This record gives sequence, structure tokens and C-alpha cells, in this order.
Amino acid sequence: MVAVVVPFAAIVLLFPVALVLLVVSLVGLMAQDRGPAAFVASGRAFEVPARLWVSMLPLLWMTFGSVQVGRVLRPGRGGAWVDRLSFGDVLLLASYAVLVGLWLVFALRRRSVALTPEGITRWGPLGRVEIPWAAVAPAQQALVSHFLARWLHLAVAPGGVRRRGFVPYVDELPLQELDVDGRFLGDAIEFYVRHPERRAAIGSAEEHRRLFAELAEWYAAARPVGGRVGR
Repeated sequence: MVAVVVPFAAIVLLFPVALVLLVVSLVGLMAQDRGPAAFVASGRAFEVPARLWVSMLPLLWMTFGSVQVGRVLRPGRGGAWVDRLSFGDVLLLASYAVLVGLWLVFALRRRSVALTPEGITRWGPLGRVEIPWAAVAPAQQALVSHFLARWLHLAVAPGGVRRRGFVPYVDELPLQELDVDGRFLGDAIEFYVRHPERRAAIGSAEEHRRLFAELAEWYAAARPVGGRVGR
């Protein structure tokens, strides 16, 4: 039987791939809240999908994990792989596996945030948050920053958030992860906070067109999180 030896240098070539993915991810982070001024009308909710760069993060961690495996498993005599795993290597590879799993779960979700007739739902890798419309105070939204990323802060009444699992910043929406214009999202939330009679129609294509048209009129006046619709 002929033994096939994979050169360690071939695995090291994965480093440029990791750097490219890292640059693309950082560019996506810097382009936060510059998505389209539109939702995905699913019929039952206005959904906001995750950005494309979010789905690239699992590839980044998988590349780092492959490089780590190549560092500790080298071909020995006769083409057999030699196991040189230390306790630190095991912990590092296990952390890669956990990170890849969490980000894959997040990236494969069809939606990241959704506006429903009942309120606002936000999903994360380890749970979700539900905020009823009645718990959101009007005209008190604000853009805040956490670790160079921008979030849309909502003024939520104490006890108004229902959390399942672990989700950080339960009263904020991560704009850097959402494929939507941040100002459009903020004004849409403000609109439904002020107009409860319109919430039952959330999710329909007709309501989406009406929302777009009416928000265009809002921008003639100063908005708490205002801006123009579209590009």
C-alpha cells in the first residue's frame, strides 16, 4: 500500500485564506447599518436577515482550526500521522469547534430580527428575545456602540423583555449583523409603537408598501433615529 503524505506547507497556505476572510468580515463590520431600506415580508412578520459577512465567520474559524490541526499532526516516517496533541491544543481545538458550531447556527438562520404583530423578536446563537410592542417607549431610541459595533437601543419597560437562553443586550438590536438600513429599522419600530392599529397587518406585502410610503413622509420632520428611505 502506498502511503500519501500531505506536506505541512500545504496546510500553512490556509493562512492567506484566513486573512482574506478576516478582511472581508472587518469590511462588513465597518459597513454596518448600510443595508437596504426594506424588510422581507414573509406574510407573518417583517424579517431582517443576517449580513453575508456573518456567514463567513465560521469559515474563518474553520480555517484557523485546520491550521492548528496541521501544526500538531505532522506526517512521520512511512506517511503515518503523528499525534502531538497537548492539553492546550485540545482546549484550542475544542474552542474552534464550539465557535464554528455557534456561528453556523447563527449564519444558517433565515432571519436575525423580526417585527411581528405581537412585537420585536431577536435571535442569537444561544437564544432569543421577545419584546412586546406595549413595552417599547416611543421617541426614545438611540444608537449606541459596543466594541466598535453599533446597536439600536430601545427604551423598554422593566420586565417587558422575554428572554429564552442567553442573549446579550436584550433591549438592543445589533445593527452590524443586520442586512437593513439602521435608520429605516428604527423608524419602522417607532411607527408601529405609535400606531398600534397597524400592527395586525405586519408581515403582508401590502403593509410593507404602505409602511415604506408613509415613512417617506416622516423624514420631512426631525426623527429620533431619522434618515431617508432608500439610496
